[in-house]
Amino acid sequence: MELSFLELLTLRFECLSFSMHRNPICSIAVPDSLFSDEDTLRGKTVKAGQIARAAAIFGVERIYIYRDASRDFDRDYETAKEIFEYMETPQYLRKRLISRKSELEYAGILPPLKIPHHVKESKIVQGDVREAVLFMQNGKLVADVGLREPAIFDGHGQPGQRITVEIVSGSPLTAKTANPPQDAFWGYEVRRAPSLTRFLRSSSFPFLILTSRLGQNIAENWEELKSRSRAADRLLLCFGSPEAGVDFMLKQDHAAVRDFPKAMYLNFFPFQNTATVRLEEAIIGCLSIVNLLS
Repeated sequence: MELSFLELLTLRFECLSFSMHRNPICSIAVPDSLFSDEDTLRGKTVKAGQIARAAAIFGVERIYIYRDASRDFDRDYETAKEIFEYMETPQYLRKRLISRKSELEYAGILPPLKIPHHVKESKIVQGDVREAVLFMQNGKLVADVGLREPAIFDGHGQPGQRITVEIVSGSPLTAKTANPPQDAFWGYEVRRAPSLTRFLRSSSFPFLILTSRLGQNIAENWEELKSRSRAADRLLLCFGSPEAGVDFMLKQDHAAVRDFPKAMYLNFFPFQNTATVRLEEAIIGCLSIVNLLS
C-alpha cells in the first residue's frame, strides 16, 4: 500500500520528533520473591542475569527490590542484590570490590553487560573517564584504573572506595575525582525497599506504572501512556512476582490500585498466547515499549 504525500510528511515529522526527545530516567521495582519459580541457584542466576541485561539495555537508573510479606525472602534478596551488583561492577574492579560468596557460585555463566564504563582498553589517554578503586600503596592513596600500574590519585577518599575518575596525566599516570559523563549510561544502583505500598507512598516519582495482567489494556490507553511518558523526567515501572501480581502486593498492606490514582495500571501483554509471562520477559517487554513511546 502506497502512502500519500501528506502521510509521508506526517510520518517524517513524527520520526524527527521521536529522535529529538530525551527518554525519561527509568527505574524498576521487583519483589524479593522474584525467584519464587526457580528451585536452583543456577536458575536464579540466569534469571537475575536476564533482568540485569534488560536494565543495562534500556539504561535503568535503579533496581528497587521491595519486600513480599507473604513469607521471608531475605535470602533471595541477597542473591539478587549480589548478582545485580556483580554484573554492574566493571570486570577489572571485581577482585578488589567483590569477595567470594555462595550467591555468586554460577557467576561464570552471567552475560557481560558491555556498558560504557566496562572498558577493556589497556591504554588510557588524558581526559579518559572511568571507574576506579582507591587503595594504599607505599603510604599513599592510589587508584586502580584497570592498568598494570595504579594511578596517582589527586583528591580525597578512603581505601576500598569506588569512584569515578578522570585521567589528567599519562606520565606519571595521574587521576582525579570526576563526574560520570552525562551522555553515557554509567550503570544502575540496587536499592532495598519496604513493601510495595509503603515504597510507593514514600516515592517521589512523577509517573508510576503498575504492570499486571489484570490491568487496563495498553492499546486502549496508548495515547495517555505516550503523552505521560514524554512529559515525565523520571518514571517507575512496578512488577509483581512470578506467583502474585502488584494488586496482591498492595493488599498485604490493606491497599489497592485505586489508592494511587495518578499511577497507570496496565496490561502490557493484552493478547498473550502463553499461560504466563515470566518476570524477566515482562521487564524487557515493558521497558521496550516505554523506550519506544518516549
